[in-house]
Amino acid sequence: MEYSTLRRVVKNSIEEGLSVIGDGPKNAIITHFLKRYRLRSLEDVVGYSKEFEEFLKLVFGAGAMYLLKAIVKKLFENLDLDYIPVEMSFSEAVSEVRKMVKTVS
Repeated sequence: MEYSTLRRVVKNSIEEGLSVIGDGPKNAIITHFLKRYRLRSLEDVVGYSKEFEEFLKLVFGAGAMYLLKAIVKKLFENLDLDYIPVEMSFSEAVSEVRKMVKTVS
């Protein structure tokens, strides 16, 4: 898998995972995060996964864990990987997927 494909998959997984809060709030969260870290695209989250995770925790408190798990589940589904509900944070999941991409490349 190419890095550009990984970026797109992470972006789509975030959008799908956050869709549970509705389009308006989802778009507001994404826009605010991108502005806060001066990123051009949600695809850039691949390099800012820890910051994204912390941002959601700041905004949603304990509720962020539900959203982050939904995003991780979507990430695994979008990569055709078996999702096993383990205690893996979003940033850990992105890190593991990045390692897999480097191994395959």
